[in-house]
Amino acid sequence: MPKESWQLTQRNDVIGRLYLSGVDQPWFMCTFEPTQGWETVRGLFEEQSKAMKSGDPERIGLSMAAIHSLDLRLLPMEGEGEVIPLMIHIEEGEAKFRA
Repeated sequence: MPKESWQLTQRNDVIGRLYLSGVDQPWFMCTFEPTQGWETVRGLFEEQSKAMKSGDPERIGLSMAAIHSLDLRLLPMEGEGEVIPLMIHIEEGEAKFRA
């Protein structure tokens, strides 16, 4: 049985691909493979990582809101069923999301 995998999209642009590697409820843990579209959003995810490491709740909230405003979607690479991530974090080839 193939692992679940998704294309991370913003509007009609593919930002990257996520391959499920595990589940730690409520998080889905994935490996992340960027595509050319990644460069358009990379800075927001880098800021989110810095905010998380800072521990500053206000900075974390602002970075999460900026990513949420991107209106990202996860489209399965096989089958149907769009997923709208409530939260998503991508750093160093790893991604995790809550749906």
